[in-house]
Amino acid sequence: MTVIAREAKHLSPVAFIARSIISLGLSGRLPTTSWYQDVLEIGSGTVQKALQELKKSGAVTLVSRGHQGTFVVSWDFTLLWNAARIPPVHMLLPPRGSREATQVASALVEQCSQWGVVTTVGYLRGAHSRLAAFNENTADIVLLSSGSAQMLMKDAAAEGYELFEVGNGSYYRPESLVVVEKTDTVAATRLRVGIDFHSSDHQRLTRAQFPETQCEYVEVDFTLLPRSVFLGEIDTGVWHQEPSLIPLDKIGLTIRALDNPQAMALADEISSAVLVVRSTSPVAQLLRQVDFDKLKRQAMQPVNTSDPYFASVPDILRFQKIASIARS
Repeated sequence: MTVIAREAKHLSPVAFIARSIISLGLSGRLPTTSWYQDVLEIGSGTVQKALQELKKSGAVTLVSRGHQGTFVVSWDFTLLWNAARIPPVHMLLPPRGSREATQVASALVEQCSQWGVVTTVGYLRGAHSRLAAFNENTADIVLLSSGSAQMLMKDAAAEGYELFEVGNGSYYRPESLVVVEKTDTVAATRLRVGIDFHSSDHQRLTRAQFPETQCEYVEVDFTLLPRSVFLGEIDTGVWHQEPSLIPLDKIGLTIRALDNPQAMALADEISSAVLVVRSTSPVAQLLRQVDFDKLKRQAMQPVNTSDPYFASVPDILRFQKIASIARS
């Protein structure tokens, strides 16, 4: 309960105890009354009053088992979350433009809204940068690919993280990772291949598709890779395909599937979205309430083009509308 204890001076007894109950989870054993007294610097009567308030409101049902302690039997998660006075849950996503990240976040917002949870979103390039920001407590949830999670979070549980995997194709849809090159390209003796050193996924995919012995690597932002090919800064590169205002074939570019067996296998291996939280935080308990089978189905749905909103706004901006509603 160390993380929860840090918040004691900023919360009412009811909110603090509600947060501790959420973090403990169903069947969890509550700390002793004296622990709450010491942490909150209040009397036992105030602790009992706060517990009674939570029970009378229907937020939680507790049972005392003598010397074994008091346990959480059931809860109304909406009421308990509201009583905890938890600030908006902030998610950190990859740069704007990723359809998959947008739809995973949108699906998560939709599920969380059923409990009255307010959600906000931010964007930051590079899984390593997102994790660094997360460790500085600027976000509650970070979205990574399973590839980045494998590389950067090998001892996740020991380091106090909990990882929730959405499922294959939820971060990189099948066949969304492609090679971009000019339509009328002339065979070069040594290709200049774009590589993004801020992205562990892009580095691994690039090295698998274009072995370094056969090309020259040129640093680029992988989200802007088609632009770099168009401007002649590079000859080719691996790109995560996204909707474009101007079709690539209209500006003399073409895309093709990955064809190196190592790259193809890697693309499937790293394709799942992973949500990262602190294992002792109330947000971890929030994600344990989420139906991840449903979340994957929602995230993998094709865009509903009959919705008037999608008639005028690109698919990749869909989450911004949902997020603004959640904040209002």
